[in-house]
Amino acid sequence: MANELTYKDVLKNKEYKKLLFSNLINRFGDSVDAIAFTWLVYQITNSPSWTALIFGLNLLPNIIVQPFVGPIVERLNKKKVIIFTHVARGFVISVFVLMYLSGIVNPYILAAFTLTITTIESFNLPAAGAFIPSVVKKDKLAHAMSLNSSLSSAVSLVGVGLAGVIIARLGVQAAMIIDATTFFIAAIAIVPIKTLTVEGQTDETTENNIFQESYLSLLKDGFRYMLKKKIILNVCFVAVFMNFFIVPVNALQAPIAKEIFGLGSGLLSVMGTAGAIGGIIGAIITPSIMKRFSVKMIIVTGGTIVGCFMYIMSLGSMFKGSPIIGYLLAGICSCMMLLAATIISGTINIQFEKTCDHNYLARANSVLGAASIAAAPIGSFIVSAASIRLSTATLLGLFGLMMIVLMIFVFFCKANFEIEQGDVTYADQTCREHKKIS
Repeated sequence: MANELTYKDVLKNKEYKKLLFSNLINRFGDSVDAIAFTWLVYQITNSPSWTALIFGLNLLPNIIVQPFVGPIVERLNKKKVIIFTHVARGFVISVFVLMYLSGIVNPYILAAFTLTITTIESFNLPAAGAFIPSVVKKDKLAHAMSLNSSLSSAVSLVGVGLAGVIIARLGVQAAMIIDATTFFIAAIAIVPIKTLTVEGQTDETTENNIFQESYLSLLKDGFRYMLKKKIILNVCFVAVFMNFFIVPVNALQAPIAKEIFGLGSGLLSVMGTAGAIGGIIGAIITPSIMKRFSVKMIIVTGGTIVGCFMYIMSLGSMFKGSPIIGYLLAGICSCMMLLAATIISGTINIQFEKTCDHNYLARANSVLGAASIAAAPIGSFIVSAASIRLSTATLLGLFGLMMIVLMIFVFFCKANFEIEQGDVTYADQTCREHKKIS
């Protein structure tokens, strides 16, 4: 009966429920702020080029900073890092709101704000990824992560649905104040969480053992661990190109609404709501999909779906100015793209968390996270430059076709994407060596 695990079994874990509550509160604020900030950037700059550029800057610290932050986070108490970064981001957003109300925000301040927030996030992401196995046992990880993802998408559904109303009635500053407040609440919710014993050690014991090693030693060992995993490198390679080709969808949301469909900020809420629905469905069915199909087939099928609906969305200019058709077409495309993307990312993340050694999670997460989005800023800068000469519809359709071509290549290549439990052998052996030295 061990294979008949249900979401109800996962919810019996009180510490997981505290973590889940913190994540959902945080996600709600982010979903409201995402619509507000996207529209704010386009409103202030009135330029697709600036919009794509700021989107690229938003990802840059996660690529440059995150891999080198992993060893630092590995030495620290993960829970304290999460709490500190939540509070720091809430403070920075509060300061930005005051600046916006003072009327001094310009594209350069937007860029600086984006870099600051994402730099703080570079510390949060590896800590959050490494903290999950300290709360949930490995045999429940798939359901725990899937439940978190599906409920987060449901909360995002509410957030993006309310975002349009909040912005219309109270202004973008109200949406950003809500985001800042949710960061503070999420930090408070993390405080009482108690960690499990992981592989014979408490989280604190593991941190004390790791703290005895030098930063350079941890950094080298983390990269050596990742480079030894060819399967992870294969996944990173595909993730880099997929994130590159999907850039127009993420970076040009406001131009897509205005230039392709001829509609306003309401379409962003529709796209966000439909995307959240797709995310919920994708997260719920991910464990079942993983049982029936190989990782490679999931990546190829999901990527092809994303590429096809990117191209279909680019055809929205044929119905420009028609709210009903525009909302319907953009909503369906957003739903299908997020559904497929959620299944792909969920499959990769679940296997990664289940097989990666606990002592390497922060470092491995930081490297994997940075590698996965490495091409996105480059794509943003290319889109920023190309949008001067090409229309938003042309860019969206072109990148969608390139995504399909990538999936055809992946399908016929012989690269392996299956992460077996035996892949943690190197980590276990290295950890034993560290224990002998200490």
